[in-house]
Amino acid sequence: MTLLTSLRCLNLFGTKINQVPKGIGKLKFLTHLRDYPVGDGSDNAVVQGGWNLKELSSLSQMRHLSLVKLERAAHYSINGVLTDKKHLKELGLQWTAHGEVSYSEEDVSNTEKVFEQLIPPHNLEDLSIFRFFGRQYPTWFGTTYLSSLIYLKLVDVRSCVELPPIGQLSNLKFLRIDGAHAVTKVGPKFAGFKKGDRVCNEFRAFPKLEWLIFKDMPNWEVWSSFEEEVADDGRGADGTAEIRKEDVQSARLQLLPCLVSLQLVDCPKLRALPPQLGEDTASLKQVVLIGINNLMAMEDFPLIPQLIIKNCEGLERVCNLPLVTDLRVLGCPNLKHVEGLASLQQLGLGEDMQQEISSRWVPELQEQHRQLHGEDLDVYTWSTHRTDGWFASTRKASDILS
Repeated sequence: MTLLTSLRCLNLFGTKINQVPKGIGKLKFLTHLRDYPVGDGSDNAVVQGGWNLKELSSLSQMRHLSLVKLERAAHYSINGVLTDKKHLKELGLQWTAHGEVSYSEEDVSNTEKVFEQLIPPHNLEDLSIFRFFGRQYPTWFGTTYLSSLIYLKLVDVRSCVELPPIGQLSNLKFLRIDGAHAVTKVGPKFAGFKKGDRVCNEFRAFPKLEWLIFKDMPNWEVWSSFEEEVADDGRGADGTAEIRKEDVQSARLQLLPCLVSLQLVDCPKLRALPPQLGEDTASLKQVVLIGINNLMAMEDFPLIPQLIIKNCEGLERVCNLPLVTDLRVLGCPNLKHVEGLASLQQLGLGEDMQQEISSRWVPELQEQHRQLHGEDLDVYTWSTHRTDGWFASTRKASDILS
């Protein structure tokens, strides 16, 4: 393999290859290298148990790179192996699942140091992180090192208690956070607001983000806005983020101004969405809520045209959504009040919603629609197995984010 010096692409995805020939650095024309199995560098034999990360140093033409088994890397031998790769556009970093057994403190410390040293080049556009088991993200997250980033996936980052401060990434358009089990709160730090910062007059969080997916976050309870963080003593509600109340009141704060689709899936403890989400998102086309069991009300969001709700057992009210034209509801047994939907054109109901539950509020919606439009409201049976609507409209994002 190491004699194929003109090779451009090496794809090991789906294989069980663990023993590799020393000398991959000889393949200087490689542009695509998928599932590079990492070794600790201690084996100097011709055949190794994984490649040392230092062997990446000579692969200057790399454009698409994914590294697997990063738990085997030794932090003292990898500093700067990615930073000078000026052609690198796509990077995947993957650690191996450890099952139910906890990693040792030494393992956690080492993997945090490894991640800290995997500083990407400024030209990186797509970054995927899988199964990182450290407790904190590297300091370069959210900085100018990621200024060109468009796509970001964080999957099975189960031990990090906070999300990284990425709200000021100027080109980020697609963000998926999946399996952040230790996170209980999302607030201004996630938006890129750091301790000691003053709120400027035009503070914009996630200025270009279009697709935002939160999934499998079983302990997430609070998604707070700037105003909710401000306490009477001038500090944040947690005593750390120094946000002056007068600055917040006078500033123009924008959260997700370019958002097109928001999907919240299997976040059962989340109690509410931040009010700012409904004030500054004129581009928002769709909100999808699945398995948000602690959410009691979805109301007062004036700019949402499509709302899809599934298996939100605690939901009682869907109110004051004047631009919603398409509402779909399934698996919400406690939904009692649906009103203030003057623009509603289509109502999709799961089979479980079509008799006793919907009889509480569908007649009022029908009457309102007749008065406003002179015709009956389009009420139909909604099945999530259908390929139109939500699934069709999210197919593009799914291709990118899966």
